[in-house]
Amino acid sequence: MAGCSTPEPLSRRQIVFVRTDRLGETLLALPAIHALRQAFPDARLTLMLHPSLQELFAGHPDVDEVVPEPAGAGPWWRHAWRVSRLWRSWHPEIIILANPKKAYHLGAWLAGIPRRVGYDRKWGRLLTHRLQDRKPLGERHEVEYNLELIHTLGISVPPAPAPWLPVSPQEASSLSQRLEQLGVPVSSRLIAVHPWTSNPHKQWPVDRFRALIQRLAQEAGLAIVVIGGREEQAQAPEVLAGGRDTGRVLNLVGRCSLRELAALCQQVRVVVSNDSGPIHVAAAVGTPVVALFGTGEAGSHPRRWGPWGEGHTVIHQPLEAITVDEVVRAVARYL
Repeated sequence: MAGCSTPEPLSRRQIVFVRTDRLGETLLALPAIHALRQAFPDARLTLMLHPSLQELFAGHPDVDEVVPEPAGAGPWWRHAWRVSRLWRSWHPEIIILANPKKAYHLGAWLAGIPRRVGYDRKWGRLLTHRLQDRKPLGERHEVEYNLELIHTLGISVPPAPAPWLPVSPQEASSLSQRLEQLGVPVSSRLIAVHPWTSNPHKQWPVDRFRALIQRLAQEAGLAIVVIGGREEQAQAPEVLAGGRDTGRVLNLVGRCSLRELAALCQQVRVVVSNDSGPIHVAAAVGTPVVALFGTGEAGSHPRRWGPWGEGHTVIHQPLEAITVDEVVRAVARYL
């Protein structure tokens, strides 16, 4: 199958973990993957994810191989047949389907995988180990929901550590050199600001992000790095008041790979962001986060989606009620 490598069948146990949605959701699956690795240290563990994330997770010490999900063109049942053939060629004993998809539930059943773990929806009856999907109620954190899936296999799950995303010394050094070339000395106190989110209901007003950046840039010794994806490059001028790097504000929107983003998040003092993927990148590399949550919906509550681990600040109230002063005070705690 084009674009998908095929792990060689080995004598040791084969496990497949499937999480094929966005950046934050996949990062929050890392503690569950770590629990699998601890329970089956000699197994071959393959992570299947969205193709855009392969670069970030490749080489993670808890997985043996990172494989992009195959293209899903055509009817869902045809996609199910394609993934069933792929999975059958790997000979897995266990598959964990962390985000429910009808095509994947059918595909795992067609592949004859002995233990199929997931949620009791979207043809979940085809699974051997399934849980009721209570995620929309937002009773627990996404990390805990993922660990609950692993627990159905009879694995004793200890208290969850924070997701861990290693950054190599070479990546950190390369990022430092790049910042130096852009005029930001490594000795600067760096703050990363991510002003966007894919859901407009989670968006703190852009004019307040602009005011926040200006306020922070006025502080002596602070350098502000504005981050975002390529899809947000066109919006950068609105936040940067002209779109050019000014003074101690550096525009890296759309200019970082995911590996570079991880290295950058590791070097800054704090990351300020809406409810979006970069808060989970920062948490996974050990950097504190100031996260802005405005939604009152249970399934989108910070109880489920906030940064996992100690030392973070979550400001949760209607977004229009969050002031620039309040965010500045939260950032100051980390300086």
